[in-house]
This record gives sequence, C-alpha cells and structure tokens, in this order.
Amino acid sequence: MAEYLLVKSYSHRIVENVQQMLQRSLAGSWLENHPDAVFQICDELLKNAIKSNYKFLLIWQLTRQRLLETSDAFNEDNVDEWLSEVFFSGENLLIEKQLDKIHDKSGVNVDVRQLLDLENQIIQRDGSIQSGGSDDAAALPELIVRDELLPLFNIKGLARRLQIYVHFKLDVSSDQVLITVSNDSPILESDVKRIHEIRRKFRRYREEGRQEEFFIESLDTSGGGHGLGYAIMDSILFDLNLNPETSLFIISASRTMVLLALPRSHPSSG
Repeated sequence: MAEYLLVKSYSHRIVENVQQMLQRSLAGSWLENHPDAVFQICDELLKNAIKSNYKFLLIWQLTRQRLLETSDAFNEDNVDEWLSEVFFSGENLLIEKQLDKIHDKSGVNVDVRQLLDLENQIIQRDGSIQSGGSDDAAALPELIVRDELLPLFNIKGLARRLQIYVHFKLDVSSDQVLITVSNDSPILESDVKRIHEIRRKFRRYREEGRQEEFFIESLDTSGGGHGLGYAIMDSILFDLNLNPETSLFIISASRTMVLLALPRSHPSSG
C-alpha cells in the first residue's frame, strides 16, 4: 500500500490528511499504539522541509537580484534558467560559490521566520491557506491581501514557477512502514554534516544521561535551528526502542529526501 500527499503549505487540512494516512498505515502493527509519536516525527520532518524550501527560495531571490543588478546580459528568465543549472547541478562547490556572495546570510534565517509567521497568522485566522480548494497563498481573496503579506505571496509565486514543494509518501509492506519526506530544494553538504554532528552529540549526551542538558544548551536557534529537530526525532525513536541510525536517513542530492523506516513488528519481538 502506498499513499502520497503534495504539501504546498502546512495547513490544518494537511495535518489532518497526514494523521489519517498514518492511522491507515499503522493499523495492525505495534505502532498503532503510538500514533502521536510517529506523527510528531512526521510533523518535524514536514516543517523542516517547508523551512528549507523557503530558505532556498529566498537565496534564489537574492542571487537573482544580484545578477540582474551586476550584469546587463541577464534578464529575469535567463537568470532563472542559469540559477536552475547551478542550484540543481548537485555540485556543492558551485552552490557554495553563489552563497558566499550573499553578504547577510543570517538575514535569510530571519526572513524565513517572518514568512513562517505570516503563514501561521493566515492559517490561524482562516484555517488554511486556501481558496477554492487550493493551498496556495496567491489564491487568497483580495480582501486579505495586505502589504505585509506580499513577501509570502512573492515566495509562493516563485515556488509555483520553480515547482518547489514538499512531498509526503507512505509505503507499507509486510515488515515495515516507510515514510518519505522530500523537498524540491537541494541541501548543502555542510548542512548534512552539521545535522550528523548534532545527532552524534545528542546520542553522546543521552548515553551519559545528560539528554535534558543537550536541549537546554541548544535553545539558541539564531543560526537557523542547528538541527535541533533531528535531536527531537532521535529522542522519540529512542523512546520507541528504535535505533535512530537505522531508522532515520538523510539523502542529499540535487533534491533533499529523508527516509523514516519503522518495523511493523515490535523491536523486542525479533
């Protein structure tokens, strides 16, 4: 059995769909007694993916603006074509070279949080970012189109143009539930290394009985989160008596994919 969900905005409707998909896929396994734990991992993965896409789209905007301002050879269409060749090449050095030319990278993280805040405001007020069944902010009624929402609309428009979304997929076999969360933006090797290092650090703290100390030390997320969400997910997996190293995998290429492999039989029964 396989189910798929395209995620453009993390609305209440998406949350309900994910919960219903999990309920169906976990039925008949020991995990049906732990739906909240599995959902919490999926929740972290989806929010991380959406955040990564927003960060990527902001970097795309900044790079496009710089190229248009510094070269008469570019117009908006051919600069986007060139950026697509660079950012989706899978060549980390090419991407890093463009990122090095962004003077205020911390400002990108601030802008990401502002976009998420705007989206949350709309979702809290209207239940979801949708009009006529669409999860697209650009489809909102004109009555609520205000100047402060324009950055979100612009990012949503660029996401549509570049087809930068999040994909949630569930595959169920006789022995495992495989959950895949992928986003259409690339991930840097440096970010993957950072996440792995944080997961190793969390494991070490947990083995030393200092799990709470790890989270206290990691409360400062000014640098973009520092992978704290992965430590939370690993903590949940440990509580389920599962090994995070063999349950949660990050696959980096021209796109980003995270695999969550959960056994249908209780780990202690094998």
